[in-house]
Amino acid sequence: MSKPNKNPRRDKRANRPSGDSNRHAFNPDAAYGSGGSYLPSGHSPADLLPRAIARLIDGLFVGIPALIVYRVLTDGFGLFGAFLGAILYGITLVLYATIMESESGETLGKRIMKLQVFGPQGGFPSRSEAFRRNSFYVAQAFVMMPFLLVSFIAAAITLFAIGSIAYSIHQSPRRQGRHDEIADGTQVVRV
Repeated sequence: MSKPNKNPRRDKRANRPSGDSNRHAFNPDAAYGSGGSYLPSGHSPADLLPRAIARLIDGLFVGIPALIVYRVLTDGFGLFGAFLGAILYGITLVLYATIMESESGETLGKRIMKLQVFGPQGGFPSRSEAFRRNSFYVAQAFVMMPFLLVSFIAAAITLFAIGSIAYSIHQSPRRQGRHDEIADGTQVVRV
């Protein structure tokens, strides 16, 4: 007789009642390429290019005002202002994406590109899932730091993260990137 695990992994999907009529519930009987949706949302996965364009739109939407603030802070406070501006830029990017995705499943860029993010349960991602999904934006803030070595290392890390995410999206049949895996399986779909 085996001992029960004192700290079993909490998987909310396993605790769902069998008669759940959630239209976004995962359909384990639908196989990839079978014509039936195998995604929790019931939609088709979004390809890499529309996702990249959506990220670019979001980067411009948040980035242009953030660069203006960065410039004002740098002119007014010098090195300290540049440091503060970089930190504010990173916080703004992460908060924007986290709040928008957890509240509506989309950011401005995703709305324009007709994409939406779903959590592993099929609804919008939780704040925690959306935060983990977008936490790589923090590295972009360090690229703007006024210290050459820090900026260089941050740029290398950012490029590696973007490349890793793009490669994983391209390789995955569900078009999920590493950041989606970190967020317990979030999914970007076409709507």
